[in-house]
Amino acid sequence: MDQNIASQDSEEQLVRLLTSGDGARQIAYHMQGDFDDPQKLPIICLAGLQRNMEDFSAFAEKFSDFTKRDWPIIRIDLIGRGHARKERPYRAYSTLHDADDMAEFCRAKAIEEAIWFGQGHGGQVIMALAAQRPTLIAGAILCDAGPIINVRGLVRLRNNMAYLSKLRGKNAVRDLMRRMLRVDYPSLGDGLLDQIAARTHKTDAKSRLKPRFDMRLAHQLKELENDDVLQANWHLFDALAKVPILLMRTQHTDLLRSEVFHMMCDRRPDAPNVEIIGEGTPALLERAEEMNALADFVLHTCKW
Repeated sequence: MDQNIASQDSEEQLVRLLTSGDGARQIAYHMQGDFDDPQKLPIICLAGLQRNMEDFSAFAEKFSDFTKRDWPIIRIDLIGRGHARKERPYRAYSTLHDADDMAEFCRAKAIEEAIWFGQGHGGQVIMALAAQRPTLIAGAILCDAGPIINVRGLVRLRNNMAYLSKLRGKNAVRDLMRRMLRVDYPSLGDGLLDQIAARTHKTDAKSRLKPRFDMRLAHQLKELENDDVLQANWHLFDALAKVPILLMRTQHTDLLRSEVFHMMCDRRPDAPNVEIIGEGTPALLERAEEMNALADFVLHTCKW
């Protein structure tokens, strides 16, 4: 069941909720573009662990200019992020549950196959979905996502989220967010860093920082230590073996090590690969080099 929840600048900016499973789960989504042409496979965008559909706003705005076609794009807020409902208190957040939600979303929207674009955790969801429902995936774009997650990146993410939750004072919050983000985007000015920060956090009237995600996502990482080694899931990466993939890695990410990315490229020598210079997770997806690579991949996958 769909439910309208937010209209910002126009009807085209409308975000909706979709209820899945037993009715207690609601993901949020935004759809734009021409969905009437069957040759244009929709692109479904999934953001990182605590992130939301705003990470794909520039991509959605610019992509059709690079394909010269009004492309159908769906941006998703997974449960517990952005506009989506939080997970129930007694149930842990899970990549497999997110994959189930995506399968349910496709069923509800009569989507038989799509090109999936995931950053970080979103890429993990795509690989899990490929293992469960491979026919839904006509192509996959993985950015800073792979079969081996760098635990140091998760520890840093957890610590940052926890520290930010304790801050008070508008200037203190703003300055710390800028320092944290400058690690990933060293060449960006303060104004652009503030825009990236506003995607995941808002400041209330009392200058308290409010996350646009459920802090339980951070709490589930509490046992991790920097020297931990997470299980490799090459079988999930190999679930994409029969579909076209585009592999992307940002220069400053600490979620996907460079050596793992090269192993992925070696395992799929047919797959184009792109390193995004000067950025970390999430990729901003605003420059012509990355957008041309994305457009070429999508057009090739759709056999245009």
